[in-house]
Amino acid sequence: MASFNKVILLGNLTRDPEVRYTPKGSAVCDLGIAVNRVYTTEGG
Repeated sequence: MASFNKVILLGNLTRDPEVRYTPKGSAVCDLGIAVNRVYTTEGG
């Protein structure tokens, strides 16, 4: 049985998405995304 995963990404694309296919025929998309969120860990 096939499964379906859903992901929501918010940001600005930095380049055009590139779709490629694995040897078994699954589609894979490569993309760049830019965000303005600042994230700081406990270490700085």
